[in-house]
Amino acid sequence: MRAVTLTWSMLGTIFRWFSDLLRELRTRNWIATHFPTTSLEMNVFLKGDLQNLKLGQNVIIQSGTVLHLGGMEWCCHAGRIEIGDDSVISPNCVLYGGGPGGIRVGRRFDCGPGVGIFASRTNYTLGPNNHIFAPVVIGNDVIVYANAVISPGVTVGDGAVIAANSVVTSDVLRNVLVGGCPARILRTSVHLSRIAQ
Repeated sequence: MRAVTLTWSMLGTIFRWFSDLLRELRTRNWIATHFPTTSLEMNVFLKGDLQNLKLGQNVIIQSGTVLHLGGMEWCCHAGRIEIGDDSVISPNCVLYGGGPGGIRVGRRFDCGPGVGIFASRTNYTLGPNNHIFAPVVIGNDVIVYANAVISPGVTVGDGAVIAANSVVTSDVLRNVLVGGCPARILRTSVHLSRIAQ
């Protein structure tokens, strides 16, 4: 049998893997204690202050999703993500709730894979490390299809639907379908049977 020689690089990789595993176990324990009805799949990354997270009943957060909760210097030590009851965050979504205001999502939110929701952005006129913060508010019974992006300062009304690959830079009225880049109204009076529930 051949002996295995561990290099410093291999030891560093093992240490990082073990540290990541411990961080994930601590996060899962904290979520299970504070939000016992939440389903948190593997490889969900919560960054920032866990105290800035509020989850309703029966929230599902799927694999590969990143929730940035703020609480760091670059975002003025502020941040917040709130997700309402019976909401689903599909795989590989990014919710950046860093900064004053953060992200507030209503009940029965249906979020497709690869969606990005941002309460902050870099101020390109001033360059890196200069940020603009504005809260994102999403109403009840909203559907956002795959790979859509919702920009800082946007409010999405109850029952709205956002088409796949859309970039939402301004407020969305309730019960409308928007799509495109930038998103515009494609259809009014979207009627979903679950809205009446």
